[in-house]
Amino acid sequence: MNGMMDLLAGGKLSVGNCLVLMVMLLPSMVSYALPFGFVTATLLTVGGMATDREFIALKGSGVSPLKIFSSILFLASLGVLLSLVVNFHYAPRAISKVKSKIQNIIREEPLRFVTPKKFIREFPGYIIFVKDLDQNRLQDFHIWELDEQEKVASYIYARSGTLTYDIGKQALILTLLQGTVEKVLKEGKYMPLISFEQFSLDLPLKDILRKTQIRKKIRHMTLAEMITLLERSKQEGDLEKQMEVQVNMQTQCAMAFSIISLVLITLPLSARWHHKGASLNTVIALLVCIIYYFIMMILSFLSKRPEWYPNLIIWLPNIILQILGIWQWRRMNRH
Repeated sequence: MNGMMDLLAGGKLSVGNCLVLMVMLLPSMVSYALPFGFVTATLLTVGGMATDREFIALKGSGVSPLKIFSSILFLASLGVLLSLVVNFHYAPRAISKVKSKIQNIIREEPLRFVTPKKFIREFPGYIIFVKDLDQNRLQDFHIWELDEQEKVASYIYARSGTLTYDIGKQALILTLLQGTVEKVLKEGKYMPLISFEQFSLDLPLKDILRKTQIRKKIRHMTLAEMITLLERSKQEGDLEKQMEVQVNMQTQCAMAFSIISLVLITLPLSARWHHKGASLNTVIALLVCIIYYFIMMILSFLSKRPEWYPNLIIWLPNIILQILGIWQWRRMNRH
């Protein structure tokens, strides 16, 4: 998502393309949206019942809190199943499709990487200036090639040029027409080297699109891909990779089961808070989920410390929330 926003801010993606990509990424947001949605719905529903004194009437009729909340817990269980399917299948596939879509956009609209009358410094080793764009042809090229010390080593001028995308090289191919190449000497002097009718220059996109070019991250793999990687790492004896895969698998499961955990802790609390307002309940739900995700993010850093059993510790927030929730239920049932 950050890489996509960077491309949009730099003018490499149109607003329309960015909206399409965000829609394609919706499955990857389900693991965060479902717990928040269930917590908000629980606060609104149970808070409203508590405010209207419906609990007192139901308990007076001999209905236990477990029976009152059984339908919510059943729906939360369905949410866990849905989240598991999305986390292990649809979300990773959506992320892969987004990366492929970005590649297609770059191939179809390579001219977005060159803005006329603006110094372009995004390609390592070059500073590029183009005076004008006329019917998909760039006019009046000025290119300064930099050395390892980021000093100008040579200067290229061309009357015009075209820009295409090479999917094999993962680079933009700049074809310059009718120009010269000069070597930069000391004290700002230039020495002519060659004149050319046509000259091609590769502009790698590794730095600009590094988030879409790097190898697939484990957390973006499907369950089948993670199992395959786990088996391969076992054969190779790579204990660090094994633990990393296991932690990611357990994290995806724990995130799905967080729906049950958050609902369990929210049910008795919402019955006591007696809040019926949607805005306040939404803020409370957001705070509860943020705290949970923050703790999960901290625990995920332990994947590099196998001696701490991070694949088991990642379940600690769920276990604590469920114990607290059941304890609150028992107290509420006694009173």
